[in-house]
Amino acid sequence: MTKSSLKSDKTYGELKFELDNVLNSLQTEDIDVDEALKLHKRGLELVDSLQEHIKNAENTVKEIKAKFSKE
Repeated sequence: MTKSSLKSDKTYGELKFELDNVLNSLQTEDIDVDEALKLHKRGLELVDSLQEHIKNAENTVKEIKAKFSKE
């Protein structure tokens, strides 16, 4: 997966909501195999995007801490 495929204008909350919907859909008993594969792929993409959001938030916190520790 490339970095460009992970970029999203969606917020963390929106991505999490979509992932929850994907997981709920995968838990239905009457889901088609092809649809399950598409949902699984989308779920992995969403997890990657959520991890990227977390990494960016951690970096922002580190930058803020560093800024205030210098003052």
